[in-house]
Amino acid sequence: MPEQRKIPPDWEIKIKWNVKLFRGINRKRSRFLDIFYKYFFRLGKSYTLPLFLPVFFIYGKWEAIIHLTVSLSITGVVMPAIKFTFRHQRPSKLLDDVYLLEPVGFKSFPSADAAYAFTLFSVMLFYGSWWIILLMFVYAVLIGYGRVYMGAHFPLDVMVGSFIGFSAGICGYFLLAPVESVLLDIFSYFQH
Repeated sequence: MPEQRKIPPDWEIKIKWNVKLFRGINRKRSRFLDIFYKYFFRLGKSYTLPLFLPVFFIYGKWEAIIHLTVSLSITGVVMPAIKFTFRHQRPSKLLDDVYLLEPVGFKSFPSADAAYAFTLFSVMLFYGSWWIILLMFVYAVLIGYGRVYMGAHFPLDVMVGSFIGFSAGICGYFLLAPVESVLLDIFSYFQH
């Protein structure tokens, strides 16, 4: 039985500015950026979290780690829910002449890499010095830009993913006190 779709798979290419911006970024080739993003894009993957944890611990101790865990949990629930709802195809499946710098699979909307990077950035807003916050912002923007440059996402995918990630970091802050309270109750239970 064919899949029933309420949202057409090509809805994103009907947004003209989205396609125009994608083409503008994706068609501007640079040997330096090709080499840079060949490696840098991996820092947008969640498996790189162990590289970032020491930085969060240095700046915010366990509170920052808990905040980050809560925020990434929010991102980790929201992102797949949206991806499976929209099931939007990658630009290379919908457009001709897409310069694709990495193999892509799964679904395009929204960008999970941008969500991850902006979650890290927004959590660091609560703990870091101005220069580490600036560094995390540059990192997040480079990840987002790279997703379009590499042909993996439309700009709208990156914008929505960035918004979700940033929002998850803010929401995580407001959930921090209740989560810490539950964790303290659990730890005190096992100490008796």
